[in-house]
Amino acid sequence: MKNRITYMIMAAAAWFAGCSQEFPADTAHPDGEAVLFAGAGPASTRTAIDLDADRGLTIAWAEADEVGIYGMSNGRSTGNNFAYVATPVKDDPASCTFSAKDPFSMFKWINNAAQGYYAYYPYAEIKDRELDAAAHPFSLPTEQVQAEADSPAHIARYGVMTAAPVEIEASETNAGGGIRFQFANIFSIVEFRFKMSADCPVASVPVKQLELVSAAADLTVPSGTIDLTQADAAQAITVEEGSRSATVNFETYPGLNKNGYTSIWLVVAPGLHPAGSLRLDLTAIDNSQNAFTIPEAVEFKPNRHYVREYELSIDGFVQADVFDAEIPVLECKAGEPLTVKMTGVAEKIDFWSGEEGHDYAYSDKDRMQEALMSLNFKMLLNSGTQRRPVQVKYSTDFDGTLTEAGIVAATWTDVTDEFDMTTYIYGTDTKTTVSAATVPHDAGTVDCTPWFTGEGQSCYVAFFYTVEKNDPEYVDPETGTKEKGRTYFYLHDSWVRARYKSESSYTEIYKQTYTEGNTDPAMPVVVLDSNFGSEDGTNPMRKFSYGIYTSVIRLGAVFKPTVDKHSWLVLPKLVRPEAKNVGKDSPIVVKGAADAQPATYEYLFTQPGTYEVAIVGTMPTLAGEKKIVKQATVTVTAE
Repeated sequence: MKNRITYMIMAAAAWFAGCSQEFPADTAHPDGEAVLFAGAGPASTRTAIDLDADRGLTIAWAEADEVGIYGMSNGRSTGNNFAYVATPVKDDPASCTFSAKDPFSMFKWINNAAQGYYAYYPYAEIKDRELDAAAHPFSLPTEQVQAEADSPAHIARYGVMTAAPVEIEASETNAGGGIRFQFANIFSIVEFRFKMSADCPVASVPVKQLELVSAAADLTVPSGTIDLTQADAAQAITVEEGSRSATVNFETYPGLNKNGYTSIWLVVAPGLHPAGSLRLDLTAIDNSQNAFTIPEAVEFKPNRHYVREYELSIDGFVQADVFDAEIPVLECKAGEPLTVKMTGVAEKIDFWSGEEGHDYAYSDKDRMQEALMSLNFKMLLNSGTQRRPVQVKYSTDFDGTLTEAGIVAATWTDVTDEFDMTTYIYGTDTKTTVSAATVPHDAGTVDCTPWFTGEGQSCYVAFFYTVEKNDPEYVDPETGTKEKGRTYFYLHDSWVRARYKSESSYTEIYKQTYTEGNTDPAMPVVVLDSNFGSEDGTNPMRKFSYGIYTSVIRLGAVFKPTVDKHSWLVLPKLVRPEAKNVGKDSPIVVKGAADAQPATYEYLFTQPGTYEVAIVGTMPTLAGEKKIVKQATVTVTAE
């Protein structure tokens, strides 16, 4: 590492010349003429600081810059903190004239009287304390912000100038030449210039913060006062609240490279710092730090510009505050929070719950999402005493032969118990009969995804209907009704839908509709066993239209049959849609780039299961973006 230090007087680019201002007669105070103010001397301004071709600071007044002036005469105030506005000379912005902002708050020359004038810049309105030229409040913040690399514009935001006091003897009279002020900055400008060594493996090293720390004296003054009546600004400062650090942050991170120096500026308070008491910490974008101790003693004096140059090695940046995360308890109940603890710093933090859609295993690969299938139907029972005349079954090997033999030859899985089919029988439990005004019983919506294991992810669903032969000795235990009779089964509506987890809408695979005599393959088919005959008439199957239910299918048989009779209402072949590429899973964002670093994070699982949880901290590094991944298996039990 190479470094050198240079201390030099700040180049002064602004000098203040004579100025005057005339006002209409009706605005002048009767006790004297307006005082004319002029100025000369090295100066700074909040509004116009730039670099010249030799990297020197160029400084000029800007239109409407305001100074504040206190006045005294024979120990008594003639005006406290009057605002005067600078008007730069048209062809020479380093020269200006001052005029009172308010003609009723302006100083008047008092012939043959001792007078004193004490000026500072920039003007600040003071409301929370007594106005006093010997205790004028000021502030130099510890946190300073530079816009971008090599931009000194922010210096003007923090500088404060005071003018050498102007004391006028009692014997002097106003000759109209004006009073001349010589302004100087009460603070120092410290410029650090950095470049990377020739062997640096990266093109640029972005930095996010520079901090100067002193073990001996204050570097900034968040709150203080200055005695404007004293000539020595450094001796005139009273610190109410001081800080032994000064920090520069950036609106746009500057990048250090090996092609030339990049400058970062601080504004600091005057003070003496013994040898080895100053430390400089440079923080890169990945939070690694390069720290330096300035070996020699340094005295910062008012109105000076100090420069120090460093050539840096990338090995000098040491990682600090490395991100880490842990899950102290790896088991929780559904609905109770899982807590993640985090230490260190990351620019972004993501949480992956392990649930579908938030699984870290799919963070970099596309997920093929299977469709979830569901079935619902609405039904009614009427007449007779058979309370469970229907079973719901599915088959994955039925070949579609819609005959008794074809149905019996297939393997059918009974899923009746997955539905709520317990309901009363109209005409038996009550005297009410089924009509257009009767609201059908909703048997519920069932996840039928596991049924679709047939060829091409298909299955058949059928309602197995039975009319048991009549038993004259049978008595219904619920109503006391004798004999079995015959219970009609009304299927008002049924549907099968497909939906992908990542989508809120669904695709209708099947919707009940029926036209008698139609052979449309999208419609269900009723198959009768050989025990049905002419005695059953139209009872085995009829179609009704009841209000919004326009395709109600009724299964039945002759009343009090002498043999068991079976029929099957078979839905069309159902095919599950193909898996859909829904892209990569997404994380739950715990911290964005602009958010504060959290110490903990809580997540609620809603379903029991075993989940592979991941916490991912992302941070920029000097070699590119880096991710720190912490994973754990979490068991979630029922509530």
